[in-house]
Amino acid sequence: MGYVNLKPANVLNRDMAILFGAEATRPVAEKVEAKAKALADMKAKHSSVADRIDISTHAHGTHTAVIMSVKGRDGSEIASHLEFGYFNRWLEHKYGIKSPSAWMPGLFIMSEAKYVRP
Repeated sequence: MGYVNLKPANVLNRDMAILFGAEATRPVAEKVEAKAKALADMKAKHSSVADRIDISTHAHGTHTAVIMSVKGRDGSEIASHLEFGYFNRWLEHKYGIKSPSAWMPGLFIMSEAKYVRP
């Protein structure tokens, strides 16, 4: 879902990232993970998926990825629906297919969590 770039360039350049790998980006990734967990707790407090949100970090080459995983009731991955919004099937039956009343807005947890100071 999210990742940590090496910014600003004057602090750590790309050659150093290649040399040290994901360990160089781990401190910022941990801050992003902590902020994402706090946002998820705050924004999804009254949601039925609040207990199924998992946020973790994984090292990948020259960066550290921060990943949000959300499992639906049927076991499917629904993180993108939670992040960006979706049409609720139950409400579509009530209001009509693609009705604006059936739109569930996204919570934008990872979109907001990625803005942390290194």
